[in-house]
Amino acid sequence: MSYIALYRKWRPLLFDDVVGQEHVIKSLKYSVQAGRIAHAYLFCGTRGTGKTTMAHILSRAINCLNPIDGNPCNQCEICKGILSGSILDVMEIDAASNNSVDNIRDIRDEVIYAPAMAKYKVYIIDEVHMLSTGAFNALLKTLEEPPAHVVFILATTEPHKLPATILSRCQRYDFRRITVPDIVSRLSMISKANGIDVDDEALKLIARLSDGALRDALSILDQCISLGNKKITYNDVLLITGLVNEDFISGFVDSLIDRDITRVMNLINDFILEGKDISQFVSSLILYYRNLLVCKIMDNAQDIIEASDETVNTMKHQASRLEKDEIIYVIKELSELEVNMRWATYPRVMLEVTLIKIATGTVDPGSGVAGMSKAGIAARSAAGAANTVTGTGRVSSIGNTNRTNGNSSNGNNTDVNIAQSTNQANNTTGPQADNTAESITEKTMGNQPADSSGELADMNHVWNKVLEGLKKAGRGPLCFILRLAQVKLLDKNCVGIVFPSNERGNRDIVAKHENLMLIEKLFNEVFGREIRVKCIMESDNDNVNIAGDDSVEKIMNFASTLNAPINIFDK
Repeated sequence: MSYIALYRKWRPLLFDDVVGQEHVIKSLKYSVQAGRIAHAYLFCGTRGTGKTTMAHILSRAINCLNPIDGNPCNQCEICKGILSGSILDVMEIDAASNNSVDNIRDIRDEVIYAPAMAKYKVYIIDEVHMLSTGAFNALLKTLEEPPAHVVFILATTEPHKLPATILSRCQRYDFRRITVPDIVSRLSMISKANGIDVDDEALKLIARLSDGALRDALSILDQCISLGNKKITYNDVLLITGLVNEDFISGFVDSLIDRDITRVMNLINDFILEGKDISQFVSSLILYYRNLLVCKIMDNAQDIIEASDETVNTMKHQASRLEKDEIIYVIKELSELEVNMRWATYPRVMLEVTLIKIATGTVDPGSGVAGMSKAGIAARSAAGAANTVTGTGRVSSIGNTNRTNGNSSNGNNTDVNIAQSTNQANNTTGPQADNTAESITEKTMGNQPADSSGELADMNHVWNKVLEGLKKAGRGPLCFILRLAQVKLLDKNCVGIVFPSNERGNRDIVAKHENLMLIEKLFNEVFGREIRVKCIMESDNDNVNIAGDDSVEKIMNFASTLNAPINIFDK
């Protein structure tokens, strides 16, 4: 006889053998014992949790000649006939390939006939959510009022796709994901029964990889057995699944936290040369950072994380070096990478770019989360501020930069001492922070831009408060659009937002009435008086002179007399 896969060979034949679904087992066994057999059942749950297996057991239990405590005896003529498939009173239908109206009409025509040998004629419809709308409509009346000798058992992984009219006519049972200890216990029993020696760590890894599906766990174990080794080890499972071990991922995360790009690139090269799967690695990295987040926000992280105590302690130490927002930022970046890699021609390049971005702390100013470790934040604070404004007003992200260049009002390049900017920026916190904007305008007469490091830090403080206000107002996308924008004090009552030459589309979005009104409102709150905001392009930056533009002043005065809102930007 040909080889039978483990998940088929060890499929449970009794209710009591089904793992991790005690709530369903108790209810179904009582129904069989009490003779309270419903006309339609709906089994819902993720793959590999026992839905179809339970349907087969139930079909035998309700027809068994000698049921034992609600379980089928599997020895009587009916049970043996159902197991062998010789009794046609129990039929299994795959709705994925039999989803048309005609298929359901055939069932509707057949149900009127009494069963040939069994007590009940049972229809098991697997993946029932795949039926077409017409097929559901054809099934509806039969499902509502079937003959007394017919039982429908529907199984699906996506119950939300079923019409409410179908759901309301069935007894619904939700199958839970099988826990890691339950899967390990079952795998251990099967391994011993087959004379296979498997390490406990290998069993735990298989259980975690199966994601609550016992069938998946048995398939992985089957693959490991095919290696032909006398003993299956943790490394054998890694070899079969293409995963990297936890020590490698832990060291990789340490490199990201330490911002050691060279080591990160070398580690990527190492696991790719070993033939590891990039998508699996990204998934493992996401799960690892999820565990770091759990360690960061919970004291009893070991109760939720499926890992050894030593690994959990390592994660807690790493989590202590990170901020919560940093971990969330990394998870978002890696999740986006995981999605985009499905269509990528060069997934390695995408992986390297994303990890370099994470390691260097390249963060959008309006992203709402920080992308740096504590070491990076400290370095950034020592460097100046979260975002520094150049002489022309550009807001730029700071990684390990120590100095930046600014343009003075006379057009000469002047080195700006970032450390000095930091000191003056820090001096504006507390009670003096509310006077920051006023001090800027006092230092800058007319449309003369500020060029000292202290003034730059003050303007940076104002811009950060505006961006923070946008985030609090739920305008995260607007913050993202402003990530490359510059801020420039045009005169005492006017601030310019300068966009790069290739950002004209973003300039037009920001210049929309509702967006500009919100930004002006935030500037008004910071400055404590009416402030106009002008959206301009970088190429027009040198030609902007609001104070000397008489036509603009006349238009603004006219609008003021009419008490009418007006936005001005160059087209």
